[in-house]
Amino acid sequence: MLTAHSVYQIAKELTDKEMLLLHERITADVKLYQSLKKVKKKPSTIMSKIEMRNRLLERVFHVEIHKS
Repeated sequence: MLTAHSVYQIAKELTDKEMLLLHERITADVKLYQSLKKVKKKPSTIMSKIEMRNRLLERVFHVEIHKS
């Protein structure tokens, strides 16, 4: 792993054009990493107690509930 001092020494040896290219590439990598980190939130659905009870009965206990 590079230390800050060694990175500084390497950067001193680069030309302005190389520094600009390096900056562009690092910026692109950081933007890509940040876009991958963001997780889309699913819209929350609010259920009534009756809906939760009916869903539990249907899916877990396989009870048929007739909706009228």
